[in-house]
Amino acid sequence: MKKIPNEIKRYRLRGTEIKSVGNNFYLYRVSCKWDKELKKYRKVTLGYIGRVTPEGIIEAHHRNEKSKPISYPSGYSLEYGSTWLLRTVGQDILDNLQKHFGSDATWIYSVALLRTARHCAFRYLEHYYNVSYLSVVFPKLPMSSSSLSNKMQELGMRRDTMVNFMREYIPSKNFYAIFDGTSIVCNSNNISDAQRGYNSHGCHDPQLNLMYALALEEKKICPIFYKNYPGSVRDVSAFQNMMCEMGITSAVVLADKGFYSEANGSELDTLNIPYIMPLRRNSIEYEKTPLLKPGTTGFEGRFLHNGRIIWYWTQPCGEDSKCRYFIYMDETLRHMESIGRMTGKIGNETAEELKEIQNAQLLFGTFVLKSTLLSAGAEETYKIYKTREDVEQLFDIYKDEEDFKTTGMHSKETMEATFFLNHLSTMLLYKLYEKLQEKNMLKQYAASKICDILWDVRVSSIGKEWQMEPIPKLSRKAIIATGFQPPKEVI
Repeated sequence: MKKIPNEIKRYRLRGTEIKSVGNNFYLYRVSCKWDKELKKYRKVTLGYIGRVTPEGIIEAHHRNEKSKPISYPSGYSLEYGSTWLLRTVGQDILDNLQKHFGSDATWIYSVALLRTARHCAFRYLEHYYNVSYLSVVFPKLPMSSSSLSNKMQELGMRRDTMVNFMREYIPSKNFYAIFDGTSIVCNSNNISDAQRGYNSHGCHDPQLNLMYALALEEKKICPIFYKNYPGSVRDVSAFQNMMCEMGITSAVVLADKGFYSEANGSELDTLNIPYIMPLRRNSIEYEKTPLLKPGTTGFEGRFLHNGRIIWYWTQPCGEDSKCRYFIYMDETLRHMESIGRMTGKIGNETAEELKEIQNAQLLFGTFVLKSTLLSAGAEETYKIYKTREDVEQLFDIYKDEEDFKTTGMHSKETMEATFFLNHLSTMLLYKLYEKLQEKNMLKQYAASKICDILWDVRVSSIGKEWQMEPIPKLSRKAIIATGFQPPKEVI
């Protein structure tokens, strides 16, 4: 019997068998059955799946399958708007998927589109695919539960191809690579990386650490790379490993207040990874010199950020210093804190309480950053760090996708496939987010809400052609909010 190479053997999943015929390899679904006469189990072949190549599984085309296109009765109506908009903004994603995943690209792309449009679990994909015009654009895709299971297992084995795809979105130069992470709860006993850890919500459940890299380029930020680690692995120890897989040598870590500690800072210094981290207001690590002077006389200068006046002061440091400290004071925040805090006892304070309030008011509206990015001044450091708001928005988008803050997968391969498909969905939603941001429409629409509204835009079949149905007023406004014009013909 011909020996099966390792690059072919890796596609042999539980309940399947690979057979060698000539120079080709074929995958079959098998099971075992108890033979009462022989009193032992014997193997039973249940069906042919497809031909196996080093690049993947080429699914079988059975003789009883009709090769002609699916015909729809006249007047049959399908969803069009939501998937049309996502196809429009995400054409580059399909192009890069085809470059790296070949024939599997349309299936991967369609699953990501449907998950983005309907925020649905995998078991509902077949239904939404059949009622969407996506089934006409990309016909006869395997969306049934049994087909999805095999496709997910196969996709999850292709981490190297996923990495090559994600590297397409890493800018070549003049950008900041920003790292951040979030925890994903996973209760499966079959996934060894699901380990007890701790996150900012005080959760000790078995979890995975999902690390994300975002590219900040010309004031635009976009998700470019992800990797998951065991729940017990701290963020700091994962940064350098992820940089190696991305193929980059420089990055900036933007951390929150809960992440900063002297130990974490020292470890990042040892790894030579620059960072910008906020300090607690009561930290003794920085000088409070400008806050002790009347009004704003102790600050160096000011700048505008999102319509707010921000005063700043740079703490003096030696020539050999490896970090810098910046103190900021937001006038709007200072006023809000002054009228919103410690006002319940006005007129009834003791002398000690009054003294405590006076001391606390010195810190109202202040914000302190510690930075090892020595080339950036006070204003640039502040604006770089404030992109963290977009990072938080990214994770809000990510976890909004069918409750992505947990994973119901039960094998390492399907879990990896799920993370990759979630990443594609996040990329698509973030492209919509940028369109809304360009038109200053984020207060009126959320990216995910746009998809829900446009699901009502439909097309109907007229003979062998498809025709746009009248677009609802709410859907028309939502399309214009993204910077596009409502479609007049079916594409």
